[in-house]
Amino acid sequence: MIMKLAGASTFTKRSPVLMFLAKAFQTDTRVRQEAKSLVDANYVVSVIAWDRESEFEALEKVDGVTVLSFSHVNLRRSSALGLALGAMIFQVLLLLNALIMIGHLRRRPIIHAHDFNTLVPAWFLKRLRLCAALVYDCHELSYAAYSELFNPLMGAVVRIIEEECLRSVDAVITVSDPIAQYLRRFNRSVETVYNCPSSQDIPQLTKAQARVKLGLPQNAFIISHVGTIRYDHRLDLMLSVASAAGKSACCFLVVGGGPLAAWFRRKAREMGAARLIILPQVPRNTALLYTKASDLAWVVYRDPRMSLNSRIGMPWKFFESLACGVPIVVEDGTFRADLVRKLECGLVLESDEAGRISEIILSTANDHVRLERMRLAARRSADQVFNWEVMSSRLIALYSRLESSASCSK
Repeated sequence: MIMKLAGASTFTKRSPVLMFLAKAFQTDTRVRQEAKSLVDANYVVSVIAWDRESEFEALEKVDGVTVLSFSHVNLRRSSALGLALGAMIFQVLLLLNALIMIGHLRRRPIIHAHDFNTLVPAWFLKRLRLCAALVYDCHELSYAAYSELFNPLMGAVVRIIEEECLRSVDAVITVSDPIAQYLRRFNRSVETVYNCPSSQDIPQLTKAQARVKLGLPQNAFIISHVGTIRYDHRLDLMLSVASAAGKSACCFLVVGGGPLAAWFRRKAREMGAARLIILPQVPRNTALLYTKASDLAWVVYRDPRMSLNSRIGMPWKFFESLACGVPIVVEDGTFRADLVRKLECGLVLESDEAGRISEIILSTANDHVRLERMRLAARRSADQVFNWEVMSSRLIALYSRLESSASCSK
């Protein structure tokens, strides 16, 4: 389907923005926050997105953003090969529609490409001089992700292509400092915009009030994992820790759905942990309420020696936990561990031994002074730096620089 987006020709003193996204816009919190910040700053934003599971209307208005979604390949049961094929088809459709949209604009847009799977079409439009500037929003270390999803050869090809495209990109945004350091080898204009929640999204209830509202035990020490249940999350270790904790005051809470949700529920039944609560996926505002009701947030991923992205990535739940004033449990040898040690806002696991981890958690639960110190450190770091208001200001400043540069080059 090829169509002109409503409002694409609207004139504004600022450049129109055209975002490319190879997943559903409506469920991508990072992209929605960025787009809304740009709209609030008087940019006219349009998005071409890949609705992989056919969930949304083809044309929608969301938070003041015009969204064109393609659902040409339904991936609910698709393989890695199906994912690759769908991505190639999407890039062709993306390019065709972008050309039509740009043809109806009075000014050349700033193109904002999210992740590697939209970078090549964006780079092509940049080479044709059909955009005022090209922003590359890199959510992960691309070559590592493709190596793990497909094979090392695919990862090597992606690395070569990405490096070449980066030389033509006007600005780069990414999600963590280690990824930024890598990207600066090929493009100096890199800004780290962390996946932080807006302070307005954080529940204003106390921990006790949140537990009453959610029906959670008031006197338990709750360790929670709130989010998608997928292969790179160490929930198998969490189950072992829950079993080792026995009938202590610790309560382990898992809230979420995802690719491995059924497996996790089956595994939990087999292990029979005494104090384990498993709940289905909930809307984001409710998910944040579950985080607020927790004493510790479980943010532990695959063995960092096996996954480079797991080692250097910064997930939403890390910053959401900080904003809720909840200390974080992370694994050693990661960028998350470096931040937790620097901020003194949580626990760093130096081994995979469930009994030892259980002892550390129980000791923390009984050390009220240390626990309060970590809570205050988490909240303070979110108030001062790790919030969307700060990240949004970085994004808008970057866009302002791009517009100034484009004006000077005319």
